[in-house]
Amino acid sequence: MTDRNFMRDRRWQHIIGIVFLGVSIALASCQSDARNNTRIPPVVKKSRAQWEKDAVQSLSDLISRGVDLDANYFKRARIYFEQEEYKPALEDITAAIEEQDNVAEYFLLRGKVYRELGELESGLEDAERAEVLQQGTPELYVLLSDLLQANGRFAEAGRYLNHAMRLAPHDASAYYVKGMLQAKQGDSLASLVSLDYAMKNNPRMLRAYVQSIVINRKLQNIPQALAINNKAIQRFPQVAELFYERGQIYDGLAKPDTAMIFYQKAITVNPRYREALMQMADLGLKNRYYNRSLVALSQLLKVDPKYPQIHNLIAYCYEKTGDFAKAREFYGITLANDPNDRPAHNGLWRMKRDESGESQYGVQEESDNYRFLDTSRVKLDLIQPRRTINIPVDSSRKVKIQ
Repeated sequence: MTDRNFMRDRRWQHIIGIVFLGVSIALASCQSDARNNTRIPPVVKKSRAQWEKDAVQSLSDLISRGVDLDANYFKRARIYFEQEEYKPALEDITAAIEEQDNVAEYFLLRGKVYRELGELESGLEDAERAEVLQQGTPELYVLLSDLLQANGRFAEAGRYLNHAMRLAPHDASAYYVKGMLQAKQGDSLASLVSLDYAMKNNPRMLRAYVQSIVINRKLQNIPQALAINNKAIQRFPQVAELFYERGQIYDGLAKPDTAMIFYQKAITVNPRYREALMQMADLGLKNRYYNRSLVALSQLLKVDPKYPQIHNLIAYCYEKTGDFAKAREFYGITLANDPNDRPAHNGLWRMKRDESGESQYGVQEESDNYRFLDTSRVKLDLIQPRRTINIPVDSSRKVKIQ
């Protein structure tokens, strides 16, 4: 009996051993699979762009279902703002304020959006509303200081900036505003130092690049202006203002061909860029690039139909390129609005003279209604000889003008 019990116990031990061995093998296999990522999928980290895309999609779904509308509009507006999509950001944050009009953060964000869109008065109004609602962050003080300096209220801007820099002494936006205040108060060199700090600590701050380029250009620090412009274009290849500023640099260096290239790039990025169109047209007229000037003026006419003398300028380009029919058409538009417009009459007379082969200095017909100088009533003084300038050269070869 004892032997049978012993044998039975041995059989159970053997069975338990086999089961234990099987479990051990299975566990080892699972561990191997886990290490090799074959059974348990790895955690995939999303890129910032993908996270923003998923977040916008999720928030849009919540908004469509009417869930926490003001908070979700605010969150989506903040994402649009970070993506520099300012118009949809403005739509969302305005919708949030319509749902809940007593939240300081909402007015602060809308003030920042207005600042980026160049609507300074609206931005200042929202920033002041945020302050009334007990918002006292460095971000708000920097925004208030920035908007005030842009409106020329330097003393108030300085007070808010001091508050901001006490709370956040290394904030890049605060240094941008400090640089702008220094520049507008005449301290250009200190301004460049502050703007450089802002760019290094926030490489996405476009305004800091633009202002640094402008100040360096005006100080004739051309290599530095070009270097900053290059860096900015690499970071912001779709910002027309950077190409415009590069055109301004080469225009100042008397390199009209290169300047025209960059004005054209600015217009390609933003076909409605009024300043770039004006500069390209002006440069074309000065250097007799009439066809290029005509392209810019035609586009400017669509952007700003009330631009001074726009029809006469277009007519003049057509006149210089030999298309007299189109030139008469545009001079005619001017004369329909102002029958006494002298440049338009002069243009028509020039074309009539050229077509008839009349000398430029020939006698003008009375029907052209132009005035002549009546020498019997006007006293003409004889032209006096120019003063001579003696330029003696001393023994040390230094020139002295007397």
